[in-house]
Amino acid sequence: MTMALAIVVAVLLLALDPVSGDTNITVGFISNYCAIKYLVFNRSLATNATPFYTPEVINVNGNSGWTYYSELAVLAAIDHANSNPSILPGVRVHLKRFTDCGEFYPEADVEYYGKSAGFAAAITATDIVDVHKDVIGVVGNEFSLTAKGIGQILSNAQIPYCATATSSSRFSDKNMYPYFWRVFANSRSQSLAALISHWKVKKVAIIYEKDDELGFAALRTMKISLSERKINIVSITGLNPDFDSQAKEMMNTTLHRTDIRYILVLGQPYFVRSVLLTREEMRLSGPRYVWVTNNGFLTDPGFDRTRLQGVIGPNVCQDAELVERVRELQQDVSRRALFEIPLRSISNFIEMSVQNIYDCTLMMLVGFSKLRVDPVTLSRRQVQDKMNFTLFQDLNYSGYSDFGKLTLNDEGNAQIPVCFVSMTEVAGKDILFARTDNAGNQIVEYDHSQRIFPGNSSIIPSDGSIEIISFGYSLRNSEGIAIVCLSVVGLLASVTGAAFLYKFQKSAIIRASCLPEMLLICFGCLCAYAALLLFVGIPTSTVCNSRILLVLFGYASITIPLVCKNLMMRWLFGQESSRKIEAIRKAKAVHRFSGIAAAFAYVAVSVLSIKELKFVPMEVLDGNESYVMCAMKVSRSATPMNVLYISTGLLWVTLVVAAVMSTKVRLVEYNETNQMVLVALFSGITFVLIKAMGAAANRFSDFKVCIIIWITTTAILGTMLGGRVVDVMQDHFSEQVSFPTSMQDCHNNNSRHSSSVLNFSPRKSIKMYSFRILDKGMKICVFKIKRRGIGMIFEKWMRGIASFHSLGSRKWICITTLQKSYCIVIDDATVMTCTSSSVEIQGSLKITMQLEDDAACQLFLDDLHGAIKDVESRNDN
Repeated sequence: MTMALAIVVAVLLLALDPVSGDTNITVGFISNYCAIKYLVFNRSLATNATPFYTPEVINVNGNSGWTYYSELAVLAAIDHANSNPSILPGVRVHLKRFTDCGEFYPEADVEYYGKSAGFAAAITATDIVDVHKDVIGVVGNEFSLTAKGIGQILSNAQIPYCATATSSSRFSDKNMYPYFWRVFANSRSQSLAALISHWKVKKVAIIYEKDDELGFAALRTMKISLSERKINIVSITGLNPDFDSQAKEMMNTTLHRTDIRYILVLGQPYFVRSVLLTREEMRLSGPRYVWVTNNGFLTDPGFDRTRLQGVIGPNVCQDAELVERVRELQQDVSRRALFEIPLRSISNFIEMSVQNIYDCTLMMLVGFSKLRVDPVTLSRRQVQDKMNFTLFQDLNYSGYSDFGKLTLNDEGNAQIPVCFVSMTEVAGKDILFARTDNAGNQIVEYDHSQRIFPGNSSIIPSDGSIEIISFGYSLRNSEGIAIVCLSVVGLLASVTGAAFLYKFQKSAIIRASCLPEMLLICFGCLCAYAALLLFVGIPTSTVCNSRILLVLFGYASITIPLVCKNLMMRWLFGQESSRKIEAIRKAKAVHRFSGIAAAFAYVAVSVLSIKELKFVPMEVLDGNESYVMCAMKVSRSATPMNVLYISTGLLWVTLVVAAVMSTKVRLVEYNETNQMVLVALFSGITFVLIKAMGAAANRFSDFKVCIIIWITTTAILGTMLGGRVVDVMQDHFSEQVSFPTSMQDCHNNNSRHSSSVLNFSPRKSIKMYSFRILDKGMKICVFKIKRRGIGMIFEKWMRGIASFHSLGSRKWICITTLQKSYCIVIDDATVMTCTSSSVEIQGSLKITMQLEDDAACQLFLDDLHGAIKDVESRNDN
């Protein structure tokens, strides 16, 4: 009876369990469980683990913390897979823990560094392959030396192994490790070489950990990468992890004898830290020396980080989006631990590669699901031959290791960029300054403004090469020649523009533009172009200050006249009532006097501010080239610079305000809203670009500044003069065609006219002239004259009155503005059609008229056709 009751209860429990019918598979997690006490070990299998955080058991900065947090991430990934019906349906995933370093011993937490390759290969690998046959895949965060044997044994047994910290290049050999793959970028040696090459360094020294797989592999790869970039390795020093004073003295003598400035340290984190802490003792610290590592390391909370300030090393690219996603994982792990993880920042969490082990686990399970085989077949290891690294190469998986899709290259390594940081004295505040491409072969992003080098400098130190090349812009190099040519072209353009304005000052178009103000704008462009000549040659303090003053004078000479004349036009044409002549004259005088006063005030502020700021020439070393650039002396007061910024900004704001107010001026000939908006846009962009380049200066910075100033000034000159020049010249040529150009032409015309009078006969009919205002479609039409070629830049919309004219059989359309009339002879009005509420009239000119809608457009055409019919009917009569 009791047995029957037990069977019934068991059946009921199975019926209530929604996953009771699922097939079980197991994922193995290999890590340094020898650093965690209170575990129970059966050979390499570790049990009695708890997810709850206990400070007496777990040391965040030790191997116990590394293993503990990684295990929580593995459990999070397994739970995600078990709760997602699209991943391995009908399968329940479990976890088994394996130690690769034996049973617990207290020293393992801080002293273990992978010296257990024999145990891992003989015991751990055997247990996974032969004893625990429910394990069909393994994830781990082992040292490279430890994983060397076990990785090959698992590959031979066709058990996939995903690693998160095993970074030796050995494992990229898919002939030996076809089932081994990684979710991090195993390209640190290539990336370091790319960074050294980006700095244009030509010689380095290498210190590597010779009793370690990672040290050997990194040295081997680094030698190849540096050789490909033609970077000389002056010395190679191999040290044991626990190197003594004699080894340190040998290293010190070698480095000083070679006078090396760039030193690469390759090895495990503890080895890298030990070597770096000897810098001061060896007198190899300071602004002359740059230390670069291939590995990161955590420091104790009480560690004096100033001893390692300025050390360069690789790191995970902590983009803002990626950090937020990893923060979610950190919160998940904290919930499992029932304790807020005592990490100093999210950066420490990322540096421990916890996100990598999560991605390893979930990618492995997604890959298993991709096989689409029977769960029982999967659990019995009957499809292991299909589980090499290519199964996981492209799963369309987005995880925590990278903000994009996580894919593997042909060596089984994740295609993720490598970032570089410079250590600071504050934990978690290291400076990220460079980034490689996904292959890690070249630098694609580099922030030159960051002060990453020892001595709080952003200037790349010399590598100690004997030959230092002085560089400067002159007529002996292409940059100097280009600057001079551009400056001369600009000066000639400014003078030619001013001469053109003066010659055609009687033109209605030039009169409408206000000649004195336009000449001042040409003068402002002239100042900006002249400033470019001061970039040629080695600058002095006077030259540095003159460069800036000329540009500021040019800026004021352009903006102040432009603002004053448009405010005057706004006062004159911005309302319906007319102005008296006396009021107009007084307003003109007031606006021009205000402009002169503003110009004098701005010039005075600029001169005093520049004098106080004291720009001086400064020599900068860039690789083996030195150049001189202008820099501002460090000032205790920021007032002069703030005053200069405020006064310049006020001019810019005034320009924008004037542009907004000018929109009320309806006469297109007097409306310069578009020109003011473009000038404000050009000057604003120029300021931003020049400031950005000043923050990341190099020997081409001044040349780029010259190019930007020239482009901006030319754009402003073209904006203010281009359209007017085209209109004036078009009118000028039209007049030449319309009127006799010589006495002979005049005589011939008079003769023809006399002949026509003498031959007049009363029997001949007089040709009838008629005209008609075309106002049914619109009272005032909006139109533009379409131009060809570069003239398209100066097309502008205008307002006028359209009318139809006829004389005998000749018919034409005129559009009349306040300044002039535009007339086109029409042969066949029936070919005109409405397209997108516009009508296009073609003849000697090409005019596009824009109407309110298609109905108004058709009404205009009906009005035109009606006028033509009336004329034709009268002619017939």
